Amino acid sequence: MQNHTNDRPTDMTSAPAVETDRPLVLGTNDGVWRASRDSVERVGLAGKRVTHVADRNGTILAVVRRDGLYALSAAGERHLWSGDARATAIGPDGQFYVGTSPAMIFRSGDEGRTWRRADKIDELPTRAQWSFPIPPHQPHVRSIDFLPDAAASVLIGVEVGGVVYSADHGDSWSERNNGLDLDVHTVRPDPSQPGHLIAATGYGLYLSENHGDSWQRITKGLSRGYAVGLHVNPERAGEVLLTAGRQPPGLAGHVYHSLDGGHSWNQVVDPVLPTQYARVPVVLFARGHAWIATDSGQIFCAAAMPTNGTPYRGPGSSGWSLVQELPTSIQAASAGQSPSSVAY
Repeated sequence: MQNHTNDRPTDMTSAPAVETDRPLVLGTNDGVWRASRDSVERVGLAGKRVTHVADRNGTILAVVRRDGLYALSAAGERHLWSGDARATAIGPDGQFYVGTSPAMIFRSGDEGRTWRRADKIDELPTRAQWSFPIPPHQPHVRSIDFLPDAAASVLIGVEVGGVVYSADHGDSWSERNNGLDLDVHTVRPDPSQPGHLIAATGYGLYLSENHGDSWQRITKGLSRGYAVGLHVNPERAGEVLLTAGRQPPGLAGHVYHSLDGGHSWNQVVDPVLPTQYARVPVVLFARGHAWIATDSGQIFCAAAMPTNGTPYRGPGSSGWSLVQELPTSIQAASAGQSPSSVAY
């Protein structure tokens, strides 16, 4: 299914508007689902463990480890790419990306008909040292994102290899790891603050305010050190949700909330929410709400945004609501912007 060519986008022009009126897209242990406060439905890949999803303009990309990348749309399901896929994203110009194990990026500018391998990743100075603790010790891409002020940018997090950046759709790459723990699980830009990057790693939370040229470890307010899931609010500057556990792969998890771009944190607490998660949940901002989706299939939602350092509660004395329960574990979520995943 892979045809690696020197492709460029064929009919892709301006970036699409932020999509805010559709249900969440969820990757689960039993396929891809859509969910909102009022409804839930499975849309495809029943029986497959989907560990990463992305969606834009009616197309859903879904990752199945050791199988590949699928596309789901009104036209049905398509198997776009065969291999050990680990992460996916749809660029602001509509290009498809898949990150793999061993760590590599493939890009398609024709909706998955042909793919181009980012060969320059193999030439990075520390590439030979990238690894993973569990046999066969292969590093893998865990997150893919794009800088809001650079249309051709690609930002990836590699476990274990660090943060890698391209300014030209992946034709060339540079490592951005000065002061950073290399066990990167998620790296995201803050769309409201150019140059501001946040990385969740096996050694905690790191911030960069200079496009990744240097990093600072942040511990204020964090009682868990194995950071996994991360999402930045695209509608409010400096607001971030983080999930972190006591040990790999994110056991005994907590959810944390920041209003200052990740410099300080408060644990998300509410009578409706678990006091602790068996495994870190998926977190997402979408449609003016914050969402938490768990490995037991529960989906929580809160609307209000706090204006100080108090714990994130939402409207009233108990702002979070349990809005849906799926009969399967949730691994990933997307709402037309940066996707969110806690699976490797």
